[in-house]
Amino acid sequence: MSTFLLSLPDLFDKYKNWIIRNPEKANDFETTAKWISYFVAGRINNSHAVSELIYALSNLLVLFNDRLITKGRQLEKSDDSSRLKIWLTVIEYSEVFLEISSNKIFGNRGRWVIIVSIQIFKCLTRLALICHYKESIITVPSVPALDRIKLNTPELRGDISDSENPQLKSVSFSLKRSGKVIRKIDASPSISGRNWKPLQVTQSDLDECNDQAMIRRKQLAEVIYVSKPLAHLGVSAIFGYNTWKPWMVSLVMDILSLQLYRSCTQGKVKTLTKKQRLQLSRRTFVMLLYLLRSPFYERYTRQRVEGALNCLGNKVPLMGLICSPVLRYLPFWQTNYFYMWST
Repeated sequence: MSTFLLSLPDLFDKYKNWIIRNPEKANDFETTAKWISYFVAGRINNSHAVSELIYALSNLLVLFNDRLITKGRQLEKSDDSSRLKIWLTVIEYSEVFLEISSNKIFGNRGRWVIIVSIQIFKCLTRLALICHYKESIITVPSVPALDRIKLNTPELRGDISDSENPQLKSVSFSLKRSGKVIRKIDASPSISGRNWKPLQVTQSDLDECNDQAMIRRKQLAEVIYVSKPLAHLGVSAIFGYNTWKPWMVSLVMDILSLQLYRSCTQGKVKTLTKKQRLQLSRRTFVMLLYLLRSPFYERYTRQRVEGALNCLGNKVPLMGLICSPVLRYLPFWQTNYFYMWST
């Protein structure tokens, strides 16, 4: 037993080196683990909990391997904000399993305690990222999975020398929060070529003031977005979970956040980065989930969705193999995945 324990560090080092050298092969293994969670659903007792456990573990395995690759290839620097994102991602991957497990062990009251605790942690962590660490926009998951295909490029393999890297020769750098390009001190002109007159208010100065206003507006939009889950839970506690008031409050906060972001795209200068535009496109698409959330689902959507699935399963060949499981699991999915705080 002691020999086995002594060999564990060596086994881990071999595993880490293999992951760093073979990210695409590791990706195949991780994908297989996720498909096992889909296969397990409905085939054994407590299949929902087991399926969610396997799915959560597969996602955590992806996160763990990504961190090994990131550290091994020195793709980014580790700081307090990155550690917060890692813990936030762990919670995001495992929250559904924790909710289902707590419901089975402690009942409905324990389930709601876990839900509120998780949402408070997520909200406070996201607010810290926005207000203290100046994160431009919150992604889901907070630490996106690495693109394993791009890892084979010479730049990310570390095959390119410092002298061949044009970024090291750059005379400027970009600010993390605003993306503004700033000239380095050593790139300033000589003393004889400088203009020592007092600074005048120019159009660029006015643009900079507008940029600061845009930054504050985007920060407000992000604060509204990350506060939505707690606002929804608070209104639900007062007026009831399946009433219209929580549904409307959440919808209004989502719309307000998106409108604040869209107001930043008006005018001559587009202030949204590519990362922000991608996340806003995702949030706009996720708005469709309001059709599947209570009480709208029970009153308007459920009958139409079930009728469409039954029609496809009865009239289109082989579609019954797909529609029947979807109909069987739709109540479970609607209860555990389409709630207001899932985004």
